[in-house]
Amino acid sequence: MGFVSIKDICFSYDANQTIIKNISWDIPKGEFHTLIGRSGCGKTTFLKIVAGLISPTSGKISIDGTTVLTPSHRTGFVFQTPTLLEWLSVIDNVLLPLTISSKKKPEYVDLGLNILASMGLKKHTHKYPNELSGGQQSRVSIARALITEPSLLLMDEPFASLDAMTRQDLQIDLLRLCVKRKTTVLFITHDISEAVYLSDKIALMDSGEIQQNFPIEIDRPRKNEIRYSASFNNLCSDIHTCLKVYHGQTDEAKSK
Repeated sequence: MGFVSIKDICFSYDANQTIIKNISWDIPKGEFHTLIGRSGCGKTTFLKIVAGLISPTSGKISIDGTTVLTPSHRTGFVFQTPTLLEWLSVIDNVLLPLTISSKKKPEYVDLGLNILASMGLKKHTHKYPNELSGGQQSRVSIARALITEPSLLLMDEPFASLDAMTRQDLQIDLLRLCVKRKTTVLFITHDISEAVYLSDKIALMDSGEIQQNFPIEIDRPRKNEIRYSASFNNLCSDIHTCLKVYHGQTDEAKSK
């Protein structure tokens, strides 16, 4: 059993619309796992089930032996858009989960400042979201998810709207923080190169099922230059080819 144990998860809106079909998945503590697949195949729904935001129709999820029934402070969630509150400063946005749970204390303020500093935002703590770039807003969103010191971080395409260079910088920062904190991560992306660079394992989802797994056997820590190696790009190509095969099968099934 992994640190995150997902067993036979199914989810249906009704008897005629099954979204998630018998997914089982173990994630060891401290590993970075990524889910890829076409839009609408069930990735975000699955992530919300793992977070306790949606109850599965059947199956069980546990984190470090505790069954997931509702959202927990042990799980952080980063959405595709930063969803920052415009009337709060950067530091107050980061501390928001603690404010809501009445846990805002001086030591947590120090923790928030330290996280922001580690993400290059030391000089921006008292600014407001509309004064930040898209990349800076994404960093604040990640810092907010880390403020409760979660053991599991769930991320739903958090870098999708960013330019390529900012995206790479954030990938590097994210890996560094997660390794330092020994945080377990379940990540969603459409970017195969991003998935390979970040992950210990990639799962390909199609039609609500995990169709194939790809272990990423690249040594850590990973340098940015690895993206340009033949082995890295061959792996990206193999995954892309596999993704196209499942896309084609799904399109063919829909046309019948």
